[in-house]
Amino acid sequence: MTIQHHIALGPEHLAGNHGLGRVVFLPGSRGRAEAIAAHFDDVVHEGNARALDSWRGTLTRDGKTIDVLSISSGMGTPSTEIVVHELIEAGARRIVRVGSCGAMDPHISASQVAILTGAVRDEQATRHIAPVEFPAVAHPQAVQAMVAGAKAAGLAEQTFLGIGHTKASLYAREFHNGPLGEENARYTRVLSACGAIASDMEAAMLFIQASVRSARQARPISDAFAGIQTAVVLGVYGGDDSEMHLDPELCRLADQRAIEVAMAGAMAWV
Repeated sequence: MTIQHHIALGPEHLAGNHGLGRVVFLPGSRGRAEAIAAHFDDVVHEGNARALDSWRGTLTRDGKTIDVLSISSGMGTPSTEIVVHELIEAGARRIVRVGSCGAMDPHISASQVAILTGAVRDEQATRHIAPVEFPAVAHPQAVQAMVAGAKAAGLAEQTFLGIGHTKASLYAREFHNGPLGEENARYTRVLSACGAIASDMEAAMLFIQASVRSARQARPISDAFAGIQTAVVLGVYGGDDSEMHLDPELCRLADQRAIEVAMAGAMAWV
């Protein structure tokens, strides 16, 4: 079995779901990865030198059981590129990012959830994979599954659907610190006016990797094994004007809701 260098996982770790592979939950933080795994049964923990620990097991809801794995991506698109590449090499075909974000729409509040249909590629790492004109979009079946998950979890009224913004810097681009603060503020205002609903630091990489690695492997929509499918579910920590003065209780609720939507979505996905 070939073990991937950074995540220390191979095909045997990703196998499951009758050949489709485990559904992978991909939060940024190790703590959230472990919190997701707390919902699993028959958990096996794998450590590695990069602290990109993983937990694999099964998830059961309403009499249905699926094979799952939780692993952190770290922060930003460069780290995400490494983890997602190696997950796909090891056999992952269904990956859902369970992260956090800042809202870009005034109708979305802290503690709520955003499901992204695509992402603005406002970072550099994905440009080493595909030209910037190539869109970063979620797979339609993945989006449908997460929407079904929000409804099944009773969180449809707290969940929003739309385009996200993936940035390379947090304090400068989103919170407008530094000498280019006004320019960055104008840029994010323009994206908001265009309809972007949330800003994160990883989504575009996940979408681009899935598209490029699925290239020239088109299958009919009736085929359950169609392509590498990725979804992004984000807990909303605050708005773009909230700086880092975040309410810990609202952040905790945002995480809880995002995890619940993603897990219920995974059950509808497989």
